[in-house]
Amino acid sequence: MTLGQDVPYRADSALSREWLITNGIGGSASGTVAGASTRRTHALLITAGPHGLLQTLLLKLDERLRSDAGSFELSPSLFASREKAAVLPPIEEFRLDPWPTWRFRAGETVIEKSVFTVQGHNAVAVTYRHLAGPDASLSVSPLMVAREPQSLESEDAELGGAVQGVPGRVRIETRPGYPNLTLWHNGVFMPARLWQRQLHYPLDPRAPGAAGPSVEDALVPGHIKTPLSPGGTLHIVAASEDDLFRALAAEERLGVPPPRTLAECVAALAAGESQRLEGWRHAAIEGADFTARQAAAAHGGPGESLARRREPLVDEHDSFILPLAHSLVAGLTWRGGRLGLVESLPVGIERGSSALRAVPALLALRAFDAARQLLGGYVDYLDEGLVPAGFDAVDGRPLYGDPAASLWLVHAADLFVRRSGETEFLADRLYQPLESIMQSYRQGTRYGIAVDRDGLLGAGEGAQAIKRADLNALWYHALVAMAQLARLIGRKESGAFYLAWAREHQKQFNDELWDEAHGCLYEGLTPRGPVTGLSPSQLLAVSLPPPVLQPDCAERLVAAIEHSLFSPFGLLEAPDDGRVSTVWIGPFLTAYLRTHQRSPEAQRQAHEWLVALHRQSEHVLGGFPPGFDVPAPSSSGAPAGVAPPAIAAGPDSASVLAAAELLRVWIEELDRAEIGSGAGTDLASA
Repeated sequence: MTLGQDVPYRADSALSREWLITNGIGGSASGTVAGASTRRTHALLITAGPHGLLQTLLLKLDERLRSDAGSFELSPSLFASREKAAVLPPIEEFRLDPWPTWRFRAGETVIEKSVFTVQGHNAVAVTYRHLAGPDASLSVSPLMVAREPQSLESEDAELGGAVQGVPGRVRIETRPGYPNLTLWHNGVFMPARLWQRQLHYPLDPRAPGAAGPSVEDALVPGHIKTPLSPGGTLHIVAASEDDLFRALAAEERLGVPPPRTLAECVAALAAGESQRLEGWRHAAIEGADFTARQAAAAHGGPGESLARRREPLVDEHDSFILPLAHSLVAGLTWRGGRLGLVESLPVGIERGSSALRAVPALLALRAFDAARQLLGGYVDYLDEGLVPAGFDAVDGRPLYGDPAASLWLVHAADLFVRRSGETEFLADRLYQPLESIMQSYRQGTRYGIAVDRDGLLGAGEGAQAIKRADLNALWYHALVAMAQLARLIGRKESGAFYLAWAREHQKQFNDELWDEAHGCLYEGLTPRGPVTGLSPSQLLAVSLPPPVLQPDCAERLVAAIEHSLFSPFGLLEAPDDGRVSTVWIGPFLTAYLRTHQRSPEAQRQAHEWLVALHRQSEHVLGGFPPGFDVPAPSSSGAPAGVAPPAIAAGPDSASVLAAAELLRVWIEELDRAEIGSGAGTDLASA
């Protein structure tokens, strides 16, 4: 769904459409268009600690509007008890531009509600505005918890032990180890201590052995009430920071002198957030158009004339670029003074391989500053040739063990330098650390990572030792990348050495890791023999340039994956799975186009697949689903995904990595001559 496009309200889709916004430091707000939470990770305020520790404080606001037409719930809840089934609210319109905004109609009374996060702070602002019709009254009840996003709250006498209120502000204690919740408002707060029990989340997977659905209880510490006349507003700002507005004033985000009313503060924050969003939106379109022209010229043929035309190849009407770019940028997170990128949202786990694998998408948008900071943050923690597999969310210490992360760093650094032209950054900051990775892996380092006598890269110790196919595909690409980087800084002998090493490794890869009988790669080689199987990670042998597989083998591998693992909605991890993951769609489309020589027929097929995926992904507004539940392949062996899938249950509603991979493909791999100008319109209307 394109940012800014209105979503017509339908009762059958309001519960299935999800929205998500982030605050730049790992916290988030998310929910459904209907207002009812369908995952335990849906919450109006998930806070993030300095190193990424997430805590849920405010589930939602229960809102009841009373007008001449009666009483209406604007944000219902789902309960395990059928007697408490939700009545869907009177939504007239929902839009995501510049942030989640609803318009409700209760008889002749029209109310607008909007939600935005405060960038750089664990805070969310909610505004209700009376747009038209008779006077009304509004009662808003916060539903509190104090838990990790994937946990569940139970009624607890210790939660919300003290409520301290002054006119316009109420501070609610939670429990030890969790921050307090402060609410600023311009209504009247009436204390209470009530529990909403048996809240139900239908998209949560049921725990093994559980007799019933997952449910939880939430504390209602009171109610904020106000009358609303035409033009009147109710503002509520919820934060885990007691001194939020003092901090915002010090940052000069409220204006000089700072405003005196909450309404003026919210207006200043909204103006700043709107300007920020408009800035990145403009930069994303401009950067994508520049990269698309470069790609068109590199592809040759009709693309050469397209690259020179005056009209943009990518503009604001492209319905793929902005949602994917929004999801990618939402994953950028400041933690412990460094810029990271989480794998998915809202849980927000950062994995080194995924973060570095997403860098090419930042480069496709020409977001060089973000890419540089991300690379530098990982280089700073390089240890014995290893970059962190992740970081501890409590204290920020680096966690090691994934041998692929360092190789993704080489890949990302190579592409960054060649796209940005920053050879000084390469010489001063990157080259020596990258070379230390190659030498450490060659000589052997922790976790059994070493190049064996046969030239293949292995990892693991004892019975766990294995020479993985995907790891060796990355190793080959790293050798080629180092040859290019060495030449860029005038180290011709080193460049020749790495290139010769790469050629030798390519021969060993094809000789030892190709499984001729099954037309694919072995998953890996162990002391006990080869491990047979088929998985999406084998695509790295074709999708990364230059491909390590010989052309005939590459064609057979892609055909095998298309037959057994692929659907337009994602790839199965194994042929008998019932869930597809979207993170491998990008590499598959890249490999598919390359093995089909980028023919017009292959371009059209890839575009059709993306149209089908676009239809299904519209249910996650401002994000991209991590996966779908699909029917199993038929007995005839037809690939999965013929019937429409359902978004898979789980804690995360948006995959940052999948969005990054598809953004790269949409900008760089699909020929604009084939998809044509106005492709975004075609996608939106398909």
